[in-house]
Amino acid sequence: MEWFIQDTGKATKRLTLDYGMRWTWANQMYPHYAGQQSVLALGIYNASQAPALYMPVLSNGVRMAQNPLNGTLLPQAFVGVFVPGSGNPAPGSVSSGAAGYPRGFIAQQPVHWGPRFGFAYDVFGNGKTAIRGGLAILYNPRLSFWSPTTENPPAIETPITYYGQISTFTQTAGYFAPNATNAFYVNAKTPRNYNGSFGVQQDLGHSILLDVSYATVLGRDIQQSRNINTVPYGAEFQHTDPTTGKPLADIFFEPYPGYSTITYYDNAYTSNYHALLVSLTRRFAKGFQVGVSYAFSKFMDFTGIPVYANLRTYAYGLDSNDQTHNMTINYTYNLPNATKLVNNKLVGFAFDHWTLSGISQFSTGTPAAISFTTTNSENLNGGGDAQRVNVGGNAFSGNIHTFSQWFNTAAFALPGMNDPGNAGKYDVRQPGVNNNDMAISKNFPIKSEKRYFSFRWEAYNVFNHTQFASINTAAKFTPAGAQTNTLFGTVVSTRTPRVMQGSLRFTF
Repeated sequence: MEWFIQDTGKATKRLTLDYGMRWTWANQMYPHYAGQQSVLALGIYNASQAPALYMPVLSNGVRMAQNPLNGTLLPQAFVGVFVPGSGNPAPGSVSSGAAGYPRGFIAQQPVHWGPRFGFAYDVFGNGKTAIRGGLAILYNPRLSFWSPTTENPPAIETPITYYGQISTFTQTAGYFAPNATNAFYVNAKTPRNYNGSFGVQQDLGHSILLDVSYATVLGRDIQQSRNINTVPYGAEFQHTDPTTGKPLADIFFEPYPGYSTITYYDNAYTSNYHALLVSLTRRFAKGFQVGVSYAFSKFMDFTGIPVYANLRTYAYGLDSNDQTHNMTINYTYNLPNATKLVNNKLVGFAFDHWTLSGISQFSTGTPAAISFTTTNSENLNGGGDAQRVNVGGNAFSGNIHTFSQWFNTAAFALPGMNDPGNAGKYDVRQPGVNNNDMAISKNFPIKSEKRYFSFRWEAYNVFNHTQFASINTAAKFTPAGAQTNTLFGTVVSTRTPRVMQGSLRFTF
């Protein structure tokens, strides 16, 4: 539910004010029937309640699963499975409708206050120069937690039956193994935006208007997630499977026993958008209209939240949609009538009143992250957050932005053992946009202006300019550090070539 008050009025003959307040209240969605959903409630989780797991052992040279409580053996398929009756297969889990826990798994938020304020000032009182600005707080109370709650244990359980028979299938209870689940910060705040703008508009005469402004959007309490059951750096090197000599599966020593992946959602992150916006518009006059708009902007936020690495260094950086420069040109032009040269009705019918229009866009490419693999698939971190490459040079130096080398591939190197890498969130950019679309159109009247054929011919990427779309950012290293992916740093796709289409419509 939302309710508001607002008012618009003139403080003086040249100053107009808009102001108001919007109140927002909402509750989390919740199921009508109890037990339809469940989440892990970290506040009541107790690791001692987690069931024991069948451990891998060698018996007479054969890999087997051993019950750590009584030593009994089962086939190796049971390794990592819960020992029946040894604990709670969903420790710390709460189902919808549980007493004493929020019905939507998130505590009820209070009524939110969202003030708005705006002004417009006629500087000289002649309607030629205006200063405008505004501020507002906006909320997103309908951010749903529904999807991550419908397939968690114990709302949904997945028993596994090994070596059973059809005749005994319905009587078999089956075995359980650690499942993935989700958890929420129970006191999560409602995400909100602070929107602001300030600009100057100047009438330059000759139907031309100049607009220069600053705009910002500051996101607060934004939702992100991370796997809190990620094992620490190096932990996999400290737990060895005695039957293979390789690291044990993470489920044997994860921070929260009893589960595999635990996706934890928290509304605790920020985003920041700032932009200088410039537009020059010539209103339609004497058969011609044109508009040019330019944005110089920066969009930063948190994504890919780490569990152990430094939050700001690892997760804060350019948003994947950031474009530093973005310019758009639009125009409409009534072409000169041919009857000015040849005064003939047939010539006028065919060649008068044609309109040429178009849109051109030129923009910076969006950020891209460098990923890597190794030829021997060696485990270099032994746990922790996802390892990144090492940046040892300038990715934008040398002969770059060519088809075969869009960035300096030599700037990236294989990280060493127990080295998390020093690459940022994004280190290169995809190719930008350089595109022109045009259309030409004309109405052909049939005896009167009320009946006419409309012909329109459109051409997208009219000059058939080759536009690179994406690059390969996946490095592959040998144990010695040599990069072997021959496509690394090259262009791997292009945008659509010229496409044309026509239409003919009869209006009556």
